[in-house]
Amino acid sequence: MTWLLSAPAAAGAVFERHFCRGCTPPGPVTDVTCMRCGDGPLLAGALAVGDEAATAVVQSWLARTGWRMSGPVCPDCVGELRR
Repeated sequence: MTWLLSAPAAAGAVFERHFCRGCTPPGPVTDVTCMRCGDGPLLAGALAVGDEAATAVVQSWLARTGWRMSGPVCPDCVGELRR
C-alpha cells in the first residue's frame, strides 16, 4: 500500500512510503480511491486533514503519477479505459 506523507521541511512537498501494519504513521488517515477499482494511496498526517493546501498537493501528486482527476481514476484503470 502506498502512503503519501508531507515532507516536514518542504512546504508543498509529498513523498511516498510503504509501511507494514505495525509501522503505520500516527495521526489522521484518509484515502484516495479510484472510482473503477477502489485502489489508491492512503494519506497521512497533514495531507489527511483535507484543507485547501493539502488538497492541492495531493492533486498535484495524483496528476504527476498518471491519475485522471475526473473520477478520480488510477493510472492502471486509465490504461484500461484507453483500450
